[in-house]
Amino acid sequence: MDKNSKYMQVINQELELLGTFESLNKCIGLARKLSLTDLISPSSRTTGEVAELIYRLQNLAEFEVLDFNHNEA
Repeated sequence: MDKNSKYMQVINQELELLGTFESLNKCIGLARKLSLTDLISPSSRTTGEVAELIYRLQNLAEFEVLDFNHNEA
């Protein structure tokens, strides 16, 4: 396997993690490129993109949920 492939970059944790919103936008872009039929018999490119998508989602900072319906003054 090519050590410079996207999959190997994910395995070796060599992908640059962007800021939260940039990383989330990257995940959305990756997800839009994939189709469910691509996952049935994935190419190496598809495997790399799925691996990157999972890696980025696992390393996203958690969002703080704000409750605007409960006012404390």
